[in-house]
Amino acid sequence: MKILVIHGPNLPLLGKVSRESGTRLTLDKLDKTLRKEAVIAGIELKIFQCYSEERMLKVISRNRNEVSGVLISPGALGQCAHSLRELLGILKKPVAEVYVEEFPFADEAFEKSVLKNVVSSRFTGKGVEPYLLGLNSLLK
Repeated sequence: MKILVIHGPNLPLLGKVSRESGTRLTLDKLDKTLRKEAVIAGIELKIFQCYSEERMLKVISRNRNEVSGVLISPGALGQCAHSLRELLGILKKPVAEVYVEEFPFADEAFEKSVLKNVVSSRFTGKGVEPYLLGLNSLLK
């Protein structure tokens, strides 16, 4: 099994925003944790970080035949990513949408996401927690 992981815009700044909230998590630490969980579960991950909806669309389209599911943290793009919504609807594979609460307006982005009707699960929380919940939901 192979899972596509897509980090949205501003995730490279996770270290800065998490330091202010006390969780002290960087994107590198997040990826390492996900890779460790993948080894334990006996799966592969393909991890990308994208600043635009266009890049997300290309990554998903190019990898659609290789992956069993998608773990995506769209960030603020989730509120306006209608092309991404359409693609995920066409894909017909399990998709977990996650939001990291350390980012300003994450709760608002989670509530207003246009993806919520086409994903199979959604999680929000602090630190690595929503990612781990999302990954585990794709393994079922």
